[in-house]
Amino acid sequence: MEVLHLDYRPKTGGIVGSLQTRLMKSSSAKLRERYDSYHEVGLGAIGSAVATRLALVLRVSFRLGILLKRLRDEIEETGRVGELLDNGWAFVTPDSRIFYDICVTVDACYFEFRSFYEIVGKYVIAFCKEMLDREVSEKELIQVLEDAGVDTSWIEPVKDTRKLFFHETAPWIALRIHERSPLVCSLLVLKENVHTFDDADKYITQDQLVDAIEGLQKASWEIHNWLVLRIEEVEELESA
Repeated sequence: MEVLHLDYRPKTGGIVGSLQTRLMKSSSAKLRERYDSYHEVGLGAIGSAVATRLALVLRVSFRLGILLKRLRDEIEETGRVGELLDNGWAFVTPDSRIFYDICVTVDACYFEFRSFYEIVGKYVIAFCKEMLDREVSEKELIQVLEDAGVDTSWIEPVKDTRKLFFHETAPWIALRIHERSPLVCSLLVLKENVHTFDDADKYITQDQLVDAIEGLQKASWEIHNWLVLRIEEVEELESA
């Protein structure tokens, strides 16, 4: 069987690439020696998964933004925003595929957000064990974030939402109108077919989606900084 491989190595090496460089150039002979087994103990494969997942998170987030702009422009071009709102009518498009494209992208966002979070955790736990010779749990890592003042309130909602859309229902969408002309709107992701919006637990706002992606990135870099400090501790002990 002939197979053509594709070089799509992500440019988003992020925390993984810099940690590898840090170990390779470490003043600690012990850390440099442990790094020799980096790929053998599986950290290379997990690290590649972290970098790829981050690239996927960024791609689905970017795609969602493009689709929302396209939908907003289409609605505004009709000149019927006021009429639709005043009469309580739904916007009908000649090509409803854009609605489903947005729904599937929202689905992909939550899948990728949670997958990235889980794989980063797996990488950090393995890194600590194999490179730093210390055990660390997810609970401890969350505490690291909270001690650093990083918001962690998005973690459980992302987990619950991915589970909801994967096992129980499908996402639906609506638009919150902030201004009619020029049209300013934001996405609402509905967890069920709601007609009133007085219960915030039944929908997700675009701001909450943005908070999740920003929270992921801030958390991953805060954990990276924490790992660098743990590397420095090993170096200081060895040089003492």
